[in-house]
Amino acid sequence: MVSPESPFSAASRGARLLVSKPEDVASHETSLAVWDLASPVVTGRRATLKVGAACSCGCDLTGTAVAIHTEAGRPVGSGTLGAAPWPGTSALYWTELDFAAPDTEGSYSWTLQSGAPEPLHQQGSSAFRFITVNPPEHRVTLKVVERQTGAPIDAVELRLGIFRATTNEAGVAQVEVPGGAYDVTAWKIGYEILSSRADVAGDISIQLEVAAAADPEQPYGPRLCAPQERRGVVRRHGPSLALRFAFR
Repeated sequence: MVSPESPFSAASRGARLLVSKPEDVASHETSLAVWDLASPVVTGRRATLKVGAACSCGCDLTGTAVAIHTEAGRPVGSGTLGAAPWPGTSALYWTELDFAAPDTEGSYSWTLQSGAPEPLHQQGSSAFRFITVNPPEHRVTLKVVERQTGAPIDAVELRLGIFRATTNEAGVAQVEVPGGAYDVTAWKIGYEILSSRADVAGDISIQLEVAAAADPEQPYGPRLCAPQERRGVVRRHGPSLALRFAFR
């Protein structure tokens, strides 16, 4: 036990208690993430997104203020982070914000900023981009079938201009769009990519017939065999493609 009169005691005569100043302590970085923002966003309507923040030291960020700012710096939406981290994470605190989309069709880059819950945390900042379009006027129903059998194909990724959709178990997807001409693309691993053109002037239905690929693309790119000789042929697993190369 240290005596009050010990030279090591804060109560001893002439003792000085050293206290660190906030500026002497390295502040923690705050990282921000944005997800679940619909794309595109309809002009003049309200949209929602999820915002997450994490401290570089894993601190509890409950109650931290977050806000959305336009390119001109005007705040358009704000809130505070909740007490429960995002499922599957230990310290990604999050909330959902809503904001009014611009009234003009176009591409935008806005900024998300977090306040400092305490002096030890830096303010976080992150830019996010989105596209606005005019309100939808027509519904386009797309059905994707296999060319040879006519069987519906599910989980096909579809693009109608900048609009995206995925087919259900019946091979059907619906997209609401403004009138106009659109490039249509259908893609799924194991099938050839199909591209076409559609003019939308009312509610329409489109059937897309896709063919099975002779040599389906692998989800993580081709797997190459080891070369048999210094100058030779490497064959991808599958019958239809050979990559020729030469070592230097």
